[in-house]
Amino acid sequence: MAELTGFLNRVMDTVAHNRAVKAAAHALSADHTAHPAMQAVETRVTQALGRLIRSAQAQGALRADFTLDDLYLMLSTLPADQPPTARARWLALLLTGLTTR
Repeated sequence: MAELTGFLNRVMDTVAHNRAVKAAAHALSADHTAHPAMQAVETRVTQALGRLIRSAQAQGALRADFTLDDLYLMLSTLPADQPPTARARWLALLLTGLTTR
């Protein structure tokens, strides 16, 4: 779970400070089938995130019903325009809902 938490923290901080990353995060739900290079990148990212989720679930630290689609939903609702304290609170509340303990 520490890896997932670290990942979410890094993404949230990067999105908050980098307009290009913010645009990429917003485009997570876009259809990349027209761009083969983007499709390959998306496939690798999807596989890596899937492994991260399964690892946290295998350790019993993440809800068994949590999916990659849930992660993308979380990323699409990042409070990137909020101050660091609000982003930290959002993440703390979110992670509480994801844990099995």
